[in-house]
Amino acid sequence: MRIDINYDEQDSMERQDFETQLADALLSEWQRFAASLPVGYEIEDALRSADRFDERTGAAFIARTTDLLTNAFFGSAIEPELGMNSPGILWDRLTILHCKAIFTGPQSPHRRTKDHSHLGDVTVEISDVLKALHEAKPAKNVLLAKEATQRQSAPPSLGQALWDLQVSNVAMWINQDLLYTVDVNMVSEKRLRDYIKFFSVANRRRNTAIEHVELVYQGNLQVH
Repeated sequence: MRIDINYDEQDSMERQDFETQLADALLSEWQRFAASLPVGYEIEDALRSADRFDERTGAAFIARTTDLLTNAFFGSAIEPELGMNSPGILWDRLTILHCKAIFTGPQSPHRRTKDHSHLGDVTVEISDVLKALHEAKPAKNVLLAKEATQRQSAPPSLGQALWDLQVSNVAMWINQDLLYTVDVNMVSEKRLRDYIKFFSVANRRRNTAIEHVELVYQGNLQVH
């Protein structure tokens, strides 16, 4: 479901509405992707489809995020986050829950009753993480900063960061099927090497995106 904003009626948007709309938009886009995959898809084919979907669809989401961010009101925080409930970490959790929803949720075409019937209510989990996100404070330190993340001096694009989080987590979710649906002892050494290489690249993109989300929130949600 798409949600359109009438800017003539709403000059600014509260942070929770802004975050909710972005989360809904991400989930909606990737539900379309999941629906396009054949039931019982091959891992390699699904990964290629994810790459094509990334290239075709990402720009529109990024542009929409930029427009919404212009009209979003973040407010301020009294102190920084010292634990693991900072915006970047929570957005990462949210995009992983989106994967759970589109691949195992009750409405997913890929839900397998035998394997997925005891995974709990993902809509409740998403709602709980969103509530935490609405109250999240910027991290005192960028929690996942590593040498492998790609630094940038200019303020990063929140839309690009969120899209990268969702892309990388969808791709890693699909690739993990290698562990869950086949006998690893029967997989070729090349396929296992490719699996490890893939996770290295995807996880680097994910960590960079988490750091960029943190930087955007640090710039918009001032700590006093």
